[in-house]
Amino acid sequence: MKSTTSSSAGRKKNDGPKVAPCGDDQILIDFQDQPSPNEATRVLWARLMQHPPAYCLEPVAGVATLAVVLNLDARNDAVRQQACAELTTLARDAVGVSAGEGAHHVIPVCYAAEMAPDLDRVAQLTGLTTAEVIQLHQAGRYLAELIGFMPGFAYMSGVDPRLCVPRLPQPRPVVPVGALAITGNQSAIYPTATPGGWNLIGRCPIRLFNPALDPPCLIQLGDQVQFEAISTAQFDRLWAKR
Repeated sequence: MKSTTSSSAGRKKNDGPKVAPCGDDQILIDFQDQPSPNEATRVLWARLMQHPPAYCLEPVAGVATLAVVLNLDARNDAVRQQACAELTTLARDAVGVSAGEGAHHVIPVCYAAEMAPDLDRVAQLTGLTTAEVIQLHQAGRYLAELIGFMPGFAYMSGVDPRLCVPRLPQPRPVVPVGALAITGNQSAIYPTATPGGWNLIGRCPIRLFNPALDPPCLIQLGDQVQFEAISTAQFDRLWAKR
């Protein structure tokens, strides 16, 4: 009995990504049980963007899942069944494949106290000095694993484990545009003013989202990011050029 259970568990583990309808208008591919799930997600997303099937209106990438939004004429049982079968093959083919390197960005950030209202909180929670928090954050190499929440908001993994802190007990009604934030193992920059509950430890003066540009978002899925400390005077000069 024990060996049968073990064998069954092994088969389930190797069944590949899960693919299933999600409501009437989407199909969800789940890579969470696969090796390098975010990389597999980005590989499949890129392939669907380059060669979208007839039923695909838009692929939407998450950290370890991908939703395929169906065209209006594809929202029926027959097409969903066909799409699930095809996407199962495509998803399996994406596992273990390198997504390649995205663009590399060096983003200026001012960590001055007046632009980092939660820097002291992060220092207290981690037992570090504020200077050490800034140094560790700058030393990180970050990967844009997901673009979401709002246009241009890149969820970037790569935060040093020593800087992993929870969200604020109460979110702010307004987070200023350009605010640099961390929570858990992620860092992000707010491209527009919005409510938010992440820890603000700096501010970026450059524009990350501009609908007049193509693409409108500076940081794309799979891009790599480093942060470079600047002074308040440098911040003001760059802000004036926005």
